[in-house]
Amino acid sequence: KRKEQFPNEESLERFLVSQFNNYNQKFLCRVHKGFKEIHDTLESMF
Repeated sequence: KRKEQFPNEESLERFLVSQFNNYNQKFLCRVHKGFKEIHDTLESMF
């Protein structure tokens, strides 16, 4: 017998949204090597 982990679609959606938010927060502040040093220069140009 298969056990249902999510009783309805809404609970599945809440779980997925929380996983996406965790992923986005983890990678939000990442910067490529070398880009961090020139970021201020680029920002002043635009």
